[in-house]
Amino acid sequence: MKLNAQFADHSEEMRAAGIVLPGFDVAAMREAARKHPRWIHIGPGNIFRVFVARLADELLARGEHWPITAVTPLDPRELDEQLGRHDLLTLGVTLNPDGTTDMRVIAGIGEGLASQREDDYARLVDIARDPEVTQLSFTITEKGYVIADDDDALSEQAAADVDRGPHGPHATTMALVAGMLHARHAAGGAPINLLSFDNFSHNGDKLRDSVLRIATEWHGRGAVEEDFIAWLSDTANVAFPISVIDKITPRPNERIAEKLAEVGFTDMDVHLLGRTPLAGFVNTEPAEYLVIEDQFAAPTPDWESIGVHVVERDVCDQFEHMKVTTCLNPLHTALAISGCLLGFDTIDEEMRDDDLAALVHRLGWVESLPVVVDPGIVKPADFLREVEEVRFPNRYLPDSPQRIAMDTSQKLAIRFGETLKAYERDGRDMAELIAIPLVFALWCRYLLAIDDAGEPFEPSSDPLYDQLHAGLADVTLGEVTPEDAHRLLAPILSRRSIFGVDLYDTPLAEKVEQLWVELVSGPGAVRRVIAKEIH
Repeated sequence: MKLNAQFADHSEEMRAAGIVLPGFDVAAMREAARKHPRWIHIGPGNIFRVFVARLADELLARGEHWPITAVTPLDPRELDEQLGRHDLLTLGVTLNPDGTTDMRVIAGIGEGLASQREDDYARLVDIARDPEVTQLSFTITEKGYVIADDDDALSEQAAADVDRGPHGPHATTMALVAGMLHARHAAGGAPINLLSFDNFSHNGDKLRDSVLRIATEWHGRGAVEEDFIAWLSDTANVAFPISVIDKITPRPNERIAEKLAEVGFTDMDVHLLGRTPLAGFVNTEPAEYLVIEDQFAAPTPDWESIGVHVVERDVCDQFEHMKVTTCLNPLHTALAISGCLLGFDTIDEEMRDDDLAALVHRLGWVESLPVVVDPGIVKPADFLREVEEVRFPNRYLPDSPQRIAMDTSQKLAIRFGETLKAYERDGRDMAELIAIPLVFALWCRYLLAIDDAGEPFEPSSDPLYDQLHAGLADVTLGEVTPEDAHRLLAPILSRRSIFGVDLYDTPLAEKVEQLWVELVSGPGAVRRVIAKEIH
């Protein structure tokens, strides 16, 4: 069996293997999608393919015309090597905690484009002009929205896009989007919704600010007109609701590929594009949540009919804080950093380690949960219990700490800084915190790229890693004094952009420095310090 446009030729074998097939004529949908596009999505990675595209699949099966035009914004090979090889189809593989597996062919994509190719870019701009297209969504990770540095100076790529003006292709996704919206405005300015499905706080606000920044820079140079800025700034024309998405989607695993080969697939191999593993399947967990702020400018799918929560902004905000700052993401980051240092291969293995399970438990239940507001969609304690007892320990979901450790410098401010701000606001004593400063110290130890056995390891990609590592490059385990720790860590711990606060305005900086001295005292120190602090 192969997953491609001829998948129907193997429908009997697929059904016999328990694979759910699309509930509509895929070829007819694709033809209709090209003539009448409706929904653009930028960044067709794993969570998009197995969750967002599946929502579109469900809508199409119900007879609602919401096919997705999937856009790869950077390397066109990502489109070719992942979606293109399988004619825009994905095999969703849900790995249940009881060891059973659910499989489904997902066909929510009507067309695939790579915006760096001139012909595809021209097609994308034409689609953006279409008033029937009312939804533009994103899964591009936090760093995709960053166009300026700590001093608010434009990045080199963003500055080049400003020089280029609204007509692309562009190097940054934010300039690509601003250019698409400029073309839409010139074609009549039909309203549109821009939905970030990326996993960070107030994603819609960040999206709006970044797109407006590019557009405003263009206006300052006379490249776009004043009425475009006015149109773009009016939420009745362009809506930027915030959202929260939650579904763990690890990189494709070789073990799953082998099982799919046993089922009969001959094209489910895992192959690399650079350092990124690609496959025709996405392995994931059954749990999922998508919460969207009820703030739209244009027609939108009947979200609630397919299990998506559409709520007032404060409820979305509360759910986001519960998930991103307390009950899941901080715990994930703690496991990612410590797992890389201690040589773990998977998150579920870490959850069976007494020290790390205790770290996660204290971080969630003792230090973070007390400052969380119940959003009403799900009780925070129930959500946290599901994460700790069901989701993270799922041994059939082979997720790696190395994947979660990607872009940690971009995540700490949201995942931990918001809790620290809540402590400040509520007058709580930060000096009583143990797990949070330990995680910060472990991350500073991680920046050395030396594991707890004293061996070098390859750190996960992070836009600030090289800069931060350079300041610690001369550190030798066992030769660091408290004075050295302050000198080396002060430039890091004082950065609000990383931690959400200046840690020297809190009791935590001194504690992090002290812990770090212990953590770099020699091989085995990471394990000893975690055990000492947590138990």
